Amino acid sequence: MTTALPEVVRLPADPSLIQLSYHHEHPIRSYEFEDTLEVWRVNVRIDADVLAEDMAAYEDVDQETLDAVEGITVGRMSFVRVRMFGPDHPFHAMDSYTGDVCRIGETLLDVASGQWDTAFEEALAHPVGDLLVMDRVILEPAWRGFGLGPVLAGAAIRRLSSDCVAVACEPGSADGRDLTGTQHREAAAKLAGTWSRIGFEPFADGVHILDCHLQRPHDLLVERQREFKELCRAWHDHHRS
Repeated sequence: MTTALPEVVRLPADPSLIQLSYHHEHPIRSYEFEDTLEVWRVNVRIDADVLAEDMAAYEDVDQETLDAVEGITVGRMSFVRVRMFGPDHPFHAMDSYTGDVCRIGETLLDVASGQWDTAFEEALAHPVGDLLVMDRVILEPAWRGFGLGPVLAGAAIRRLSSDCVAVACEPGSADGRDLTGTQHREAAAKLAGTWSRIGFEPFADGVHILDCHLQRPHDLLVERQREFKELCRAWHDHHRS
């Protein structure tokens, strides 16, 4: 993979050391929409102890240097699971969270009844289960441009989408930048192409969906994981040879 060397040189650290940690908290006594809306935060980083252990294995460094090693933040993601068979109206729960999640609810749900919109139901292979919303996927600038977004999001979806009918997202810039209308459309189109690499397809009104009961998303994730392994191999070939 000599053609990848100019790229792997830019990587801040060994990508094979990246870890995902999942955080969700809720009170024992639920209030508002706690039984219907689950918010999951996913931190993507290389912890200091992992980095120090790797450094000690490949470099001649003293303990003082190892003790000074700091962790590296790669990015962060957030997902919202909407439980369709709970005590609350699912759209009201989505409406209580953010405008982005609310718009997805307006597209996929019958707002009045809280059931699936007819068109969305007909688009699914097996329309029985919960909904997972991919709300934010943000990589630190130094880690962009290596195809990490799809493999990281795909790995998180694999762990969070059990018993879900689909994963939904609305591609667009999520890193807080102020964009013009044209820039927003360009960013949305680019991200739509990015998320199509793990099985998201356009549905309606800018919302894209990944059907959890199809084989194609699983096959695409395997391809992305294979590409990630090749990236890691290229990094090792360049930095450890």
